[in-house]
Amino acid sequence: MSQGDRLSGLASRLDRIASALEARLPAGRRPSVPAPEGRAFVWDGPEGFRPVRRPAAVDPALLAGVERQKQLLYSNIRGFLAGGPAHDVLLWGERGTGKSSLVRSLLSEFPAPELALVEVLETRLPDLPRILDALEGDPRRWVIFLDDLSFRGPGDRYRELKVLLEGGLDARPANTLAVATSNRRHLVPEPFPPSDEIHPEEAVAESVSLADRFGLSLGFYAFDEPTYLEAVRRHLAGLGCEQPGAGWEREALRWAMSRGIRSGRAALQAAREIAAAPLRRP
Repeated sequence: MSQGDRLSGLASRLDRIASALEARLPAGRRPSVPAPEGRAFVWDGPEGFRPVRRPAAVDPALLAGVERQKQLLYSNIRGFLAGGPAHDVLLWGERGTGKSSLVRSLLSEFPAPELALVEVLETRLPDLPRILDALEGDPRRWVIFLDDLSFRGPGDRYRELKVLLEGGLDARPANTLAVATSNRRHLVPEPFPPSDEIHPEEAVAESVSLADRFGLSLGFYAFDEPTYLEAVRRHLAGLGCEQPGAGWEREALRWAMSRGIRSGRAALQAAREIAAAPLRRP
């Protein structure tokens, strides 16, 4: 193992120790229930739930190329809001293909105050028991948003996530549901880096078992050309550019080529570039 790997492992262990110590704070400093008027929060560790003043909600109509994923996620959330059984969700796939945007569109698709979101950073996964304690009994239905998970290996913090997904002796509050995004289908690198904690073959089983705990797993892929151009067209309309000038398709495809992928993110960036071009002329 290289010195860099040792330092990375040490930093990971120190993070876990710090989070464990925070979780043992006296009862008087435990997080209170999030503000009742809020819909979007970020878990801020010792400070508890920080309200998001300007939620980055996404208009579902702008999301092209993910109709199937959108339908399945929304259907699952409707069941969750109705008090029925619902799946935890893993959205995985290539960068910029709409995973996080689809989660943020929940704020637009589902009305207040029934649904609320709290974003939890990967480094704060050890705080999940405290978060669940604070949310239990709240009248809202909570999506715990775990964005861009990228575990370095099977020993890296994800045991806390396994407890969230399937629980230990403590039952998870019925008003909580996890939605995670990742560029990796199994959340950890393949092949795995060397580990001094478990055998390689056990690491494979560990990673697959974690991904399997998400009842709904949705893949996201790079767009074909017609889908990409439709995404650009929708974003142009959303920017107030209903009638883009001649040649916008060529410019949009050039933009995607420069980014190396036809994706929702590249489509939005191309639309911004095309819509702004007339304003830049002298």
